[in-house]
Amino acid sequence: MNLVEKLLQLDKKDVLDNKTGTYKSGNMQQLVGDPTITIQEIDAERLMELQTLPLDKAGNYNFQQGYAANLMTVAEGVINPDLKSKELQEHFGAINASDLAKILFKTEVPEIATEIANLSSPDVVDEEELKN
Repeated sequence: MNLVEKLLQLDKKDVLDNKTGTYKSGNMQQLVGDPTITIQEIDAERLMELQTLPLDKAGNYNFQQGYAANLMTVAEGVINPDLKSKELQEHFGAINASDLAKILFKTEVPEIATEIANLSSPDVVDEEELKN
């Protein structure tokens, strides 16, 4: 069976739906006793936009902008807790979802952003890894 035939057998909804996963957050465990948060993939175009945000015109990396880009990635990619919840933002005195991500996840932000990016672009797994 060729790739076209295999692709035609897929359910379009499964392909278009955002993939979800979980991340174990030390901050969440400390705050509420449960470390598990739910993350989802971000649209590829939006993810690329966020990943290139810290680069200036010469291609130099701005670390402050990098943290801001990671905050935006986390704000868009974390779905539980719902960082976009106005009630939750008001409760913690956050001005938006990115600010709430900073308050709740602190130094975990870059790692969570990386997990969201990995979910959005999975690696190829070779047959040997599948066997183990």
